[in-house]
Amino acid sequence: MNSALQCLSNSYELTKYYLEKKFKNEINENNPLGTKGKLARRYATLMRHLWIEPNSTFSPYGIKAAVARLNPIFEGYEQHDASEFLNYLLDGMHEDLNRVL
Repeated sequence: MNSALQCLSNSYELTKYYLEKKFKNEINENNPLGTKGKLARRYATLMRHLWIEPNSTFSPYGIKAAVARLNPIFEGYEQHDASEFLNYLLDGMHEDLNRVL
């Protein structure tokens, strides 16, 4: 999970989009396939901690907990496939920000 999040956070355009809070106006809380903006907001919080408020360490517990609540396969602390986690996270954020009504 950490390696997937670190790679994603280094995607300049995506990180800039979240840090500049452009995502807030595009959250689609009515999309039945989305998470009502939960994943998008948690990811924005993570980006803020990584890039704006850097500490020596940071635990991505918030986004891990949000993903686990939304998809029980990610509950607990067993090792999961990074690509499955990344796919779920990106799909969830995509649906949260999908402009189609």
